[in-house]
Amino acid sequence: MMHRSLQVPVHVGLSPKHQPMRDKDKTKEELVQELVSLRQQVINLQHQLRSTQADWESRWEKTEAELKSEVEARTAALKESNDQFVAEIAERYQALHALRTAKDQLEAILEAVPGTVSWISHDLRYLGVNRHLAEIFNLPPEEFAGKPLGFLGSSDGFDRFVQDFFASDTLEAFREVAMRIKGKHRIFLIVAQKYDRNKAAFTVGIDITERKEAEEALREAENKYRTIFENAVEGIFQTTPDGRYLSANPALARIYGYGSPEDLKSMLIDVESQLYLDPQRRQEFINLLEQYDSIVGFESQIRRLDGKLTWISENGRSVRDKAGNLLYYEGTVEDITERKQAEEQLRRLNEELEQRVEERTVELKQAVDQLTVEVAERERVEAALRVSEAELRALFAAMTDIITVFDAEGRFMKVVSTNSETLFSPTTDRIGKTVYDVFPPEQAELFAQQIQAVVETGQTMNLEYSLPVSLMPGMVAENRDFLSQDTQGNEVWFAASVSPMPDSCVIWVARNITERKRVVDAMRAAEEKYRSIFENAAEGIFQLTPDGCYLSANPALARMYGYSSPEELMERLRNVGTHLYVDPGRREEFMRLIERENAVSNFDSQVYRQDRSIIWTSEKARAVRDEQGNLLFCEGTVEDITKRKEAEAALRAEQEKSEDLLLNILPGAIAQRLKQEEKNLIADRFDEVTILFADIVGFTRMSSGISATELVNLLNEIFSQFDKLAKKHQVEKIKTIGDSYMVVSGIPMPREDHAEAIAQMALDMQRAIPRFRQPNGQPLQLRIGMSTGPVVAGVIGMAKFIYDLWGDAVNVASRMESMGIPGKIQVTEAAYERLKHRYSFEKRGEIEVKGKGMMTTYWLIGTEL
Repeated sequence: MMHRSLQVPVHVGLSPKHQPMRDKDKTKEELVQELVSLRQQVINLQHQLRSTQADWESRWEKTEAELKSEVEARTAALKESNDQFVAEIAERYQALHALRTAKDQLEAILEAVPGTVSWISHDLRYLGVNRHLAEIFNLPPEEFAGKPLGFLGSSDGFDRFVQDFFASDTLEAFREVAMRIKGKHRIFLIVAQKYDRNKAAFTVGIDITERKEAEEALREAENKYRTIFENAVEGIFQTTPDGRYLSANPALARIYGYGSPEDLKSMLIDVESQLYLDPQRRQEFINLLEQYDSIVGFESQIRRLDGKLTWISENGRSVRDKAGNLLYYEGTVEDITERKQAEEQLRRLNEELEQRVEERTVELKQAVDQLTVEVAERERVEAALRVSEAELRALFAAMTDIITVFDAEGRFMKVVSTNSETLFSPTTDRIGKTVYDVFPPEQAELFAQQIQAVVETGQTMNLEYSLPVSLMPGMVAENRDFLSQDTQGNEVWFAASVSPMPDSCVIWVARNITERKRVVDAMRAAEEKYRSIFENAAEGIFQLTPDGCYLSANPALARMYGYSSPEELMERLRNVGTHLYVDPGRREEFMRLIERENAVSNFDSQVYRQDRSIIWTSEKARAVRDEQGNLLFCEGTVEDITKRKEAEAALRAEQEKSEDLLLNILPGAIAQRLKQEEKNLIADRFDEVTILFADIVGFTRMSSGISATELVNLLNEIFSQFDKLAKKHQVEKIKTIGDSYMVVSGIPMPREDHAEAIAQMALDMQRAIPRFRQPNGQPLQLRIGMSTGPVVAGVIGMAKFIYDLWGDAVNVASRMESMGIPGKIQVTEAAYERLKHRYSFEKRGEIEVKGKGMMTTYWLIGTEL
């Protein structure tokens, strides 16, 4: 409205210097005072007119009319000024209410921040702190206000960081600083941001001491064990149950003939078929680990990368998770090729020696018989006897047997000197003594009984007996020094041939068979061991003809398939292809693999038990062929993996639930990074995004009039509708605080149309909100604010973390909402510049924004141009 100024003619008493200002520039009090003055002038003029002559009457009437018109104009201006004053009071009341709401929200946020928060002026004095920071130093929050930055004396690093921050042109910064709190050294991650035209800044501090200590301890442990791992003489490995290497050290790569651990892991993908000369050894290794969880000295022959055969000895253990599920195997490998070659050479030498001893024993027996005849005729053939004795001495010198002559009472009559082991040879000082003089009673009785039996029957007797090393005849103290570690403290076994001689004497020829005895016993023990494994194995073991009939099966396989015994299984299950597999095609696939690969491994199938219930099994088998290559049968093992399959299905379901939950909390790209990165701290800077804040008008008042359940249900319906709109426009929901809703576009993946997406989201939200009603039936309204600018986005903390935004643009967007009008969408000038070519706007004008000063804002009308 335009107002004209009252101009009183000079000739009626008003001088030019009293010409009034424009009414719109005057206050209400000035207008009232001026009106009173004018009325007084009217009265004065009336008195003056009454005293003047008639020729002034017409002039007076004209002046009176002008004054009356001016009074009416001033009265209208006063009314308009009063109305404007009332409107300003109402608007100021609304601003105070919004300010209180924002303050409450800020205090709630500060209470929820898991760290310290402080406000600092550019002259390095505290403006305020949150409760958490004050409690750390046992001070009330108000004690900090106005104090210089270093008054606590807890961290020079923090003081320097803030000082450097204010001296720089950056609006945001972060740094790790050391602090001394309550006598203890702590490390904080400090994030700072300027506001109020760079005259102040707020800082947020997160205590990362434990994380830094854990990182340092982890680095030290990794360095220590990496040195051991890389420089160990033995091979060190980690493999999956299906035979893939997870890790290997250089020593293992050298043993297997690879240039590096990386070559080994990339080229050796199935240890069973590529490494072991006998693929069955891998399954035996796994079976022992499943039974005992660890194994020591597992020896196998392998084929190196260059084709050479090598013997190795493995030590391993199973590594399981907390639920007992197998994760992988780990252990060490030693190259024992040289030891095996030495053992093989020793075995061949022993066989040759035993053969030679047997031959010499036969010769000795013949010689003894001849000697007996010659003794009877010694007078006649004395010369021939001396020759024979010389020959015998030469023969005995070449023999390794122990030869002793006893009479019927067990008396040593003669000790024949042979090339037997010095350790076990009796000496000539025994001649004339009885076995009771030399041996302890138990051993003496054994010798005496055998001697009597041979003398009485006249027949040669063979026996095996053992003597403790400490009781060996002829043993002297110094001889014990020659005992090997394997022999000390153990028994020595002998095979003896006791033959009759003239004059009731016997010749006792004994041979050391300790090593042979040990091998035989080991073979017997191994046979019993493998029979026990077959009978008591947890896995099923079988032999199966090509046409599907069982040749053998162990009790575990019978139990697995629901039969009472292996015999019942083999009798009733005549064709596994038609009666066992749920999918008969699996049997055909099994036989194709056997024909092509000669072996199958981890062959998983569903099979019927006897009661027709279905279980999962995993088969491992190899082909057994004749010399012509014809398939005779298959043999292998079967494992019931039903529980594993069920666990895998349950695990997949739980993983899917976890993935869905994580994606409901975080953007997909951020969730993927959080799973892949070891550190939980994720922070990214985005040069330009658009943020939206929306608030339900009158929600606080409305919430006091309905129940908590109704309130939560209403909010859930409203925010669920907003969530659908966010998904439709492909924008990221950040959070809700009370009845406030926050979304952003342009993160975590930048997009050119971020402002347009938020604008469409805002318009759709305004169209959607009237569908929801207050208890009084009135439709709900929104205040919406939008801002465009740079932000920092990330995930912080270790528990109940969220993806959040920080930056001046976030604060401004919140101010746009809180200082908006119900049913309106208020945007900043930056957002307006991005959208003005596609949308229509109404300019609101300049408003004062806390911390920013005067800002020009616009109302988004919503009509696309």
